[in-house]
Amino acid sequence: MVSIKGFVMLNVEPGAEKAVYDALSNLKGVREVVPVYGEHDFIAITDVEGISDLNMVVLNIREIAGVTFTQTILGMELKF
Repeated sequence: MVSIKGFVMLNVEPGAEKAVYDALSNLKGVREVVPVYGEHDFIAITDVEGISDLNMVVLNIREIAGVTFTQTILGMELKF
C-alpha cells in the first residue's frame, strides 16, 4: 500500500492551543505537530496508509475541542 502524507492546517480557539497541541500529538496517524505564525495556528503532518485513513485522522482532528477550522493538503510524489 502507498503511504500518503497529509498536511492539515488548523485554527484553534484562543487559549486552547496547549490542549489542542497535546491532543494532536497523541492522535494515531499524526507524525508531527508544528505551531506556526500566520493564517493558521498549527500544521499537523500525517503519514497514513491510504485516503480512508487520512479521512479518519481529519475527522478525529475536527472532533478535538477548540479546533475551529481545518484545511488539508495532500503531499505528492515527484517522478522525474
